[in-house]
This record gives sequence, C-alpha cells and structure tokens, in this order.
Amino acid sequence: MFENGMTSLKQGKILGERLSSGVMAFRGVPYARPPLGNLRWRPAQPVRPWTTVLDCTWYAANATQIVLPMDSFYQKEFYPTTRRMSEDGLYLNVWTPAKSAEDGLPIYVWIHGGAFTEGAGSALQFIGEKLASRGVVVATINYRLGAFGFMAHPELTAEQGHSGNYGFTDMAMALSFLKENAKAFGGNPENITIDGQSAGSMSVCALVASPKAKGLFQKAIAQSGSVFGRRGILDAPGAEEAGLQLQKALGCKNIQEMRLVPPEEIMETVAKEGLFFRPSVDGSFIQQPYAKIYEEGLHNQVTMLVGSTAAEGCLHEVEPDDLAKHLRLPQELGVEAEGFLKAFPASTNEEAAKQSDVLRTSTTFAGMKGLADSQKKAGRKAYLYTFDMRLPDGDGKEIGPFHSAELVYQFGTLDTGWRPWRPEDYALSERMMDYWAAFCRTGDPNAPGLPRWEPYADDGRCMHLGKALGMGEYPYAEQVAYMEAQM
Repeated sequence: MFENGMTSLKQGKILGERLSSGVMAFRGVPYARPPLGNLRWRPAQPVRPWTTVLDCTWYAANATQIVLPMDSFYQKEFYPTTRRMSEDGLYLNVWTPAKSAEDGLPIYVWIHGGAFTEGAGSALQFIGEKLASRGVVVATINYRLGAFGFMAHPELTAEQGHSGNYGFTDMAMALSFLKENAKAFGGNPENITIDGQSAGSMSVCALVASPKAKGLFQKAIAQSGSVFGRRGILDAPGAEEAGLQLQKALGCKNIQEMRLVPPEEIMETVAKEGLFFRPSVDGSFIQQPYAKIYEEGLHNQVTMLVGSTAAEGCLHEVEPDDLAKHLRLPQELGVEAEGFLKAFPASTNEEAAKQSDVLRTSTTFAGMKGLADSQKKAGRKAYLYTFDMRLPDGDGKEIGPFHSAELVYQFGTLDTGWRPWRPEDYALSERMMDYWAAFCRTGDPNAPGLPRWEPYADDGRCMHLGKALGMGEYPYAEQVAYMEAQM
C-alpha cells in the first residue's frame, strides 16, 4: 500500500510522505470545493475530482480567521509560527499506520477549538503521528470560522431555506469524504470516532445532535465544551440580526454584494464592529434547541467519552474589579444571589479571582456531565473524566491544568511546546494515547495494563487523568451540583 507514497481516493490520487516511524502522512487534502464567490455562505459542496497527482506532503492554508496577539498565552503555547490563511481553507490531514487497504483500522477525526473564530487542524499540538502509531488512522480538519462559517442572514434563509452553521456542514462533508475514502487510508468506514475540544467539543455536540450527521460516525469524544447551560447559542432571528449588522457595516445592498467583499475587509469590519458569529438553531443542521434534543434522547446513537480539566479558568490573574464583577454575576446569570455566593464565596479581589476558576471549572464539568447524563437516560454508554495534571511552568514552578492543557498529552506532542516536561508528563501522555486509541477501536477506553475506567454511573465518580490514574470524586463536587441545578 502507498506505493511511491501515493494512494488513490475516489476523487483522484494524492502523494504523501512516509515518516521515520513508518506512518504515512497526507497533509492538505481537499475535502470540499473552495467556498469562494457564490459558494461563500452556502453549505459545503463535494470536492471536484482531479486528474493529476495532488502533492499532499504539506499543510494547506488555514481558514480565514483572527490572529492571536503575539506573546499571548495561547499564541505562545500552540501557535508559535506564522499562520498562512485563505478563504480556500477546506482541507484535512491524515496520518495512517496501515499496511494495506484491508487493515480496517479505526478512524479518529479531530475538530479543533478556538471559539469558532480561530484554529486549524495543522496546529503543532495536533500532529497525528504518535497517536496513529497506536493503530489508528488520525485525521484533523479545517472548517469555516467566524462570519464565513456561522453568519446567518434573511436573504440567505430565503435563498436556501435556512442559513448559518456553514462550518458544521464543512465538518459533515469532511466526515463523508473520510468515510467514502476510508479504505484508501487503510481505515474502516464503519468505525469512525469524532473528537473536539472547546468550540470543537461544542461542534461534536452539534454533530451528535444533528440528523444531517447521522451515520457518519459511531463514537464521539467531547472535551471542555458542552451545549448545556451555555449562553450565546442563538435562535434563527438573533443569528440573522448579526448578519444584517455586518451588511450595514460593509455598506452592501444585498448578499450578492457581500459575496464580492474581500475576506480581509470582512475580518476587519467584524473586529471593528465587535461582531461575533456563532452556531444557531437554524432549523436544518440544528433543528431544535440542544437541550430538547438531548433531554428527549433524539441525538444520534453513539458512545461518548466526555470531560474537562480541573482548572479551566486558572489563567485568570487578579484584577482590581474582580470582586465587584463577582458580586454582579448572580444578576447576570439570572440566579439567586444567596445560593450563588454560598457556592462561590468571595470577599476580596483575590478570593474572587480564585472563584472565577472554580466557577468556570465547575460550570464546564457540569456541562460535560450533562452529556453523560443524557447518554445514560437514553440507554447509551458514556465515560467521564477530569484532567488534573499540573504542568511544569519553568523555574521549578507549576501551572494548573488550564483550558486546553490536555491536548499535547492525548496527541503525544509534548515536544512541540516550550515546557520543561518531566518523566511523569511523558508517562501520562502514553497512557492517554492508550485510552484514546482503545476507545477508537471498541468504544471502551479500557485495555490491558491500564487502570480501570468505569462507565459513567452518576455515582459522584469519574476518571482522573493526572499523576495518578484512577476513578475518583468530581472536581468541586458541591459547586458542580449547584451548577447542574441551574442548568
């Protein structure tokens, strides 16, 4: 297989690179037609076949997106190199250890996070070689972001019967493409697992909820991003209003004129106007509110592995108005003040800053637990975790397991970052890759030699992924229970 580094897809041949590990890497594989011109703000369209061999030895451009400030935390952590961007960004990357088309390996598809405004499947921490070496075909995808991926508009609704969520149609198209071409990568088209973190996790939730994605995958992993208790999921009229605001700011008469505006101008206008485009209940891809879909067991029948980190908000530093902001939160959240301040007590800025981490951590975990609860109620299996490894921060110091901290562990890409990793970090990374690969194979993360990970039973316990591996109590159990009641 992969004679001369090539494989034959349904659409044509592609050239990849054999890595020193023996894994084949195919980078920058087009999975949909470029969403340019009249295809801007339309659902993803199947990629057209090609006749020459496509060179897929390096990454394609990232989808058009915001750029993180230089020397900001996540820029330093995950994006130390310059990113090349283009509206022509619907590409995916594949790493496969397969020896033949009949190997039938499980396929793992990664959906990056980034608040639906930035990120890419080609980020350093998502290099799939190490995880693929566990006997898994690993794919990472790009999808449309921001206004290009999630803008709704009354004219688009009239044109298509619905509008918005174009980024979700990209994800579904990528899954369809991988399913269709599974054997070309030595994979099993009937054993596909999707995984995402943060906005990628919310995207996983959307795919699990959507009839448009039914049958495209069998298992799902969701990390630090739920659709329960989440503010900012728009209804169709609210989403369309944001589109109208952008049209007005651009000075365009209609959608056709908006489709002619250079992407850079759209990005500049979105930033200037402070607009934020996000998923919505469009009546097509997401046909009903998420809570109704999951509460009534209408989501796709898949096994799920879900969880979050034990210090989601630990990057917050003390600010002079932290206490004042904290005391305003009950009103902003629409909850009774006495109960909230009992769960999250604070009388100083320092205490309020600490409680911001506790609040974010418990809220995120409660949302992930909500997914596990919906699985249990529907008679489907789920596995729940908390990632509680403290990371080395240089000069002998440590930092808590911040939002996104687990990613380099599960991909085995610790060495792409700057941190002075310790033997225990590498050991945890090996075990997490073992759990993830086992789940991809069978829908059960357990495998010989690994501490037992019990299925979710709503008994106050979840898997702890850290220096010690094993079942233990929820992080901030009292606060998690409080947030569950609010959801």
